[in-house]
Amino acid sequence: MMNRIDQWLMRPAPAARLATLRILCASYAVIFLLVRIQSFWQATSLPSSRVEGVGVLWFLDERLPPSAMRVAIVACVVLGLLVIGGIRHRVTGPLFAILFLIVATYRLSFGHVIHTEHLIVIHLLIIGFSPAADARSLGTCRRNSGRGDVNDHERYGVPIRLMIVVLVITYVLAGWAKIRHGGTDWLFGDVLRNQVAYDNLRKELLGSPHSPLGGWLVRFDWLFPPAAIATSVVELGAIVVLADDRRTRWVWAIGAWAFHAGVLATMAISFPYPLSFVAYAPLFAVEHLRPMRRRAFTRRPMVPQR
Repeated sequence: MMNRIDQWLMRPAPAARLATLRILCASYAVIFLLVRIQSFWQATSLPSSRVEGVGVLWFLDERLPPSAMRVAIVACVVLGLLVIGGIRHRVTGPLFAILFLIVATYRLSFGHVIHTEHLIVIHLLIIGFSPAADARSLGTCRRNSGRGDVNDHERYGVPIRLMIVVLVITYVLAGWAKIRHGGTDWLFGDVLRNQVAYDNLRKELLGSPHSPLGGWLVRFDWLFPPAAIATSVVELGAIVVLADDRRTRWVWAIGAWAFHAGVLATMAISFPYPLSFVAYAPLFAVEHLRPMRRRAFTRRPMVPQR
């Protein structure tokens, strides 16, 4: 058994695959920071009375200097751009991942703890401490004309496999938590229906964005047990992606994306990383992706890694 796990984990992969994941994940993180820059910026000025440190900042009991945190936010964006380009990755990769973790955690230390950034942070940490710039980076242009033609090796495969393992764990834990706390009522009762109704009613009363669709659907009680079962199948079934089967990975990834789209449609709760589909990129041979100008309108679908 251990030998099988070792063979799966240590399977070689192309340097270009890990490099493409670096570009995709870092690009997502930078865009995420820029899109939500107002939220991150405003959090630096909130009063110390609202600080309750979480995660790696568990020790915080008062706010940090606003100017220092604003510099950290700007530095995080700049480092992210350097990581996208693969510039000095041995330094910029770890720094960007750690700084993104700190900036994201600091924002969550002032109120409701959401978990939309957890998976991307872990993926960035894996990429940051791996040789993810041995191909498709500005640093390799002079050496190999930018093609990233580096032989397949375990040092590129292991980080990708770790990203897949983390992806699976996040979904399985979420599915297990629903079953553990909701039991059979989650699968066959009104737990999901009540959750959708409560969440939308609370948001409407508070004047927050809510889902009119979710509020309308709660009148149809027969819809929710199948939805709850499908949700559990997707989350607990994430383990199937550990098998290197093309069709299985596509089916699961599309099902997981549809699950998040359903949450957005019925509860106005967004999980941007999965919805961007970048979260599922480690499942596929993304090195086959090409810029639009090089594809010349020829579509090449992602295929799972072999």
